[in-house]
Amino acid sequence: MNFANLSLPWLLAGAAALAGLLYVLQQLRIRYTEVAVPTAMFWREAARDAPVRVFRRRFRHWLAYLLSLLICWLLWLGLAEPRVEDPEGGQYHVLFLDGSAHMSAPGDLDQAIRRLRDDLRNLPQDRREVIWGGAWNLKLLNAGEESLLFDRRVVGLAPEGAPSAVEEQIDLLALPGAYPEAVRLVIYGRAPVGGGTLEELREGVQVHRAAGFDEPGANRGIVAMGLGTAASGRWDAVDVLIRMAATGDLSTLPGDVQLSLDGSPVTGIAIEAVPPDGLVLRDVPSAGGLLEARIAAADTLSADDSAQLQLPERRELKVAVSSLLGAVLMEAVEADPGLVLAADEPELVFRRAGESFGGDLPALEFAPMNEQVNAFEIQYAGDLDAELALRDSLRGLGLHLIDGAGLAVEAGRPVGVQASAGENRNVSVWLELLDERYNFTASRAFPLFISRASRWLAEENPVYAYLAAGRLAAEESPDFALAGPGISATRLLGADLAPARAGFLESPNAELAYPVSLLSTAVTTGQVGVELPAFAPTAAGLAGPSLLALLLILAALALLAFEWYAYQRGMMP
Repeated sequence: MNFANLSLPWLLAGAAALAGLLYVLQQLRIRYTEVAVPTAMFWREAARDAPVRVFRRRFRHWLAYLLSLLICWLLWLGLAEPRVEDPEGGQYHVLFLDGSAHMSAPGDLDQAIRRLRDDLRNLPQDRREVIWGGAWNLKLLNAGEESLLFDRRVVGLAPEGAPSAVEEQIDLLALPGAYPEAVRLVIYGRAPVGGGTLEELREGVQVHRAAGFDEPGANRGIVAMGLGTAASGRWDAVDVLIRMAATGDLSTLPGDVQLSLDGSPVTGIAIEAVPPDGLVLRDVPSAGGLLEARIAAADTLSADDSAQLQLPERRELKVAVSSLLGAVLMEAVEADPGLVLAADEPELVFRRAGESFGGDLPALEFAPMNEQVNAFEIQYAGDLDAELALRDSLRGLGLHLIDGAGLAVEAGRPVGVQASAGENRNVSVWLELLDERYNFTASRAFPLFISRASRWLAEENPVYAYLAAGRLAAEESPDFALAGPGISATRLLGADLAPARAGFLESPNAELAYPVSLLSTAVTTGQVGVELPAFAPTAAGLAGPSLLALLLILAALALLAFEWYAYQRGMMP
């Protein structure tokens, strides 16, 4: 037995208070006393000697007291709303309130909250919990907590611009020991569930969806927006791909999208339609700025009607090359249109180790093998963790693209990479790798290494093909791969985590901020995945809403009618 409105301590305290109060009232009652007086002159004195209300006299009417107490206790129990235990093996219930972008249609979340509140009252208090499924899964109500706390904690909650994290909750249910053996997850909302996820569930875990939600209306949204290398070959420009999806009778015509750059309408840029549902912006200048695509027409969901993209800022870098190095470095600099050989006021230098050439400028240095243990030694600035700095530097410099095994065979020694902290950025490489016999300078990775190393030393901001909520950032590369999310993490986060929600993602030092868009086909098209069985507490063997409370109230009324009958017949005072 559990109670929907009161905990057991409050129930017992209230019952004891009612017993005490009724006892006091039974002691303080009207008691008539017959007094014979010879004349009316002595009436006032007789009334004073025999008062109508008398307190703390002998308790004589125990049956009347117990009947009144039973009536009050029945009403008190009815107020507490007792619930019958679940006869189906004591199953534990995890109620998942979907707060993702799937529920951003007007009224969707309110409907889910009302349904969950009704079901919450019918579940055993010590075997249920409530999870808020927004950008992160957060526990709204623990097992054993009062159901009334749910009403307070949902105040102010609103759908978030993020894909659903319900599958993360399902993965948690599948872990041995995380939940009781018999557990049922109930989803209140439209969060999609894949069939593969359900196949991995352990025995005893069930997944249901609360019924009664209206069908979503027609919707249209932006499901992809990313950078690509300019087809024209311009190094100082990029192409931008935008793709839409729609349901119902809505279209995905290019004219449905409004484009703006830093808040001003985009002009002077060629726009090509890419059937059936996309468009490409050609030769967008890489001058920085925030590019936004927006669908102005109203539809069912507003969370997917806009997407933003941070354009890269490409500028020429002035590089000075020491005369002690071979011409192969100058040729690599001249092959990159973004690098300019400059003897005056360079921004970075290429030199031999130990040279004073370039002074304190960021430098790509070349040291003999007998003076340097590792083939590549990287010095980074800042207070980053060494492991994260090394991983960041490997991708920033493009070292993960180099054939390290082949170089090790040719050099006859391991090719290692070491990272250490310092005041300025610096990269030191084996001088012998510039020799033709190592085939490093003739490889496709060499000009890419020179280009990336130059921009890494100049501390250019990272460029992302796109940033989407719930997905890892696409791998950084000069090609701005449009093939989808890569395996690399978002450098701004410094860990293998995906941006949780749409908005802006800031670097740890708050110097950089990148826009994150929703870009979710599942949200826009209303995908729900596999069909889940509907959930209803009565179908789970639980008492219906207020059924037992209604029986208690009816019993109290019956006893009250009996008390009135007994009083009328003179059977009790």
